[in-house]
Amino acid sequence: MDPIKPNISRIYDYVLGGQHNLEVDRSAAQHILKVFPAYPLWARLNREFLQVMARQWAAEGQTHVLDLGSGMPTQGHFHSVMPNARILYSDNDPVTVEYARTLIGDNPAVAYLEADVRQPEALLRAAEQHFHGARKVAIGFIGVAYFVDDASLARVMRTLHDWAAPGSVMALSQTVSGEMTETGRQQMESFKRGGVELLPRSEAALRRLVEPWEIREFAPLERWPGIETRVQASDRGDAKAGMLGVRLVRPG
Repeated sequence: MDPIKPNISRIYDYVLGGQHNLEVDRSAAQHILKVFPAYPLWARLNREFLQVMARQWAAEGQTHVLDLGSGMPTQGHFHSVMPNARILYSDNDPVTVEYARTLIGDNPAVAYLEADVRQPEALLRAAEQHFHGARKVAIGFIGVAYFVDDASLARVMRTLHDWAAPGSVMALSQTVSGEMTETGRQQMESFKRGGVELLPRSEAALRRLVEPWEIREFAPLERWPGIETRVQASDRGDAKAGMLGVRLVRPG
């Protein structure tokens, strides 16, 4: 792990209460938390959403999971919730990938690929190999979409849809905001200082960008069935921002 530069995956692990982070990450997290105290709640909502979807996919008989922008595979990630599935994690940060592989250990059903979600072709070639040609997959796009610009996100959604077999599913989360207030701008700047730029979207924009996937559920994560954590208005301050969850399917 790089002890000099903060790493968004390790920051995320820290705010989730994990142990796979360094002092530089904790310091960066504290800068974010000063103007965005709800960040740990956002992180927990994303992780709870992942676990809810993993349990649902396991119950549906999904046996192949392609996870994009995975970060650290800790704190109840897919392979711990779906031990009988073949799972391909991915991230574009080589430091995260190297450390994640040591955490996964010798598990032939679980692989971790260094790849950028904005260039999905390499991901899909690796997925086809890891899944032995199977294209009916469950795709995790949780905590990722709000780091990807509109044009890239639309192209990725189309590419994944065209590659995946009918019956494939996807879970996606996205920050959403209305009119940005001064506190909201401070929050965005805080993430930028930590080396991260967030791209909040309106609900209408998100619905358009996930096409041609079919939307089955679309709701704030704090009201998602099976998620107990709630983000109260007082936690958000006046940023008028929240986190949406979307459940998608590739129809036949």
